[in-house]
Amino acid sequence: MSSPLLLIDAGNTRVKWATARDGGLIRGAGDLATKDITHDKVQSLVKKFPEHRVVLASVVPKLVPVFRRAFARRIEVVSGLSPNLGLRFDYPKSAELGADRIAAAVAVEAEGTWPAIIISCGTATAFTVLDAKGQLCGGVIAPGLQTQLASLIGATAQLPNVALRSPARSLARSTQEAIRAGVMLNFQGGVKEIIRRLGSEIPGHQLPQIVLTGGHAHHLAMVLDGPATLRPLLVFEGLRIIGVRAFKET
Repeated sequence: MSSPLLLIDAGNTRVKWATARDGGLIRGAGDLATKDITHDKVQSLVKKFPEHRVVLASVVPKLVPVFRRAFARRIEVVSGLSPNLGLRFDYPKSAELGADRIAAAVAVEAEGTWPAIIISCGTATAFTVLDAKGQLCGGVIAPGLQTQLASLIGATAQLPNVALRSPARSLARSTQEAIRAGVMLNFQGGVKEIIRRLGSEIPGHQLPQIVLTGGHAHHLAMVLDGPATLRPLLVFEGLRIIGVRAFKET
């Protein structure tokens, strides 16, 4: 039996990790605020998972050498130039793509259900498009839901902070309700419009499947105009596929 995998998704807000074997279930193992990641925290992961081979997707460049040094020869760092993606690109500079977007695209491409629009709802709302040939051909990056709220509150003197949730109604009767409705409806409506425009630009006439992932994806699942699949572990699914390919025993 091959070594188990430690899958690490280092995002702008949180670093999340999970474990898996070649074809087994992905098991969530933990997470930590990105700002709290230190050399000692990474070393604690090394000690906790001494036998695991590591697959890292990081959108925080300064963390990559920290993990590389800690896990030495048992780490695969995902990028658009990685040789084990099994993913084709119709994109000028694949090295510029976020590793989390690439991992999510690998998971969807492996299923063969193209074209597809993958929407990752985190600090940013990132749209990644696979064309009818399964090639990663482009996408869109927009502010995330929490980022929109933080920008609004940070740019104004008197608006209070609010908890994000779907508004009970659009016609708000308080400042808190107005902020909640405005931010949420702006987020949902913006996503719908981007999907519409991306769909019109994908070559061919086949409707793309919509795949949702990330912490705020549940706010979209029931409001989009067409069917959408909610896949909270999508990045980990892609990292597992990459890890199996990278560490395949001969």
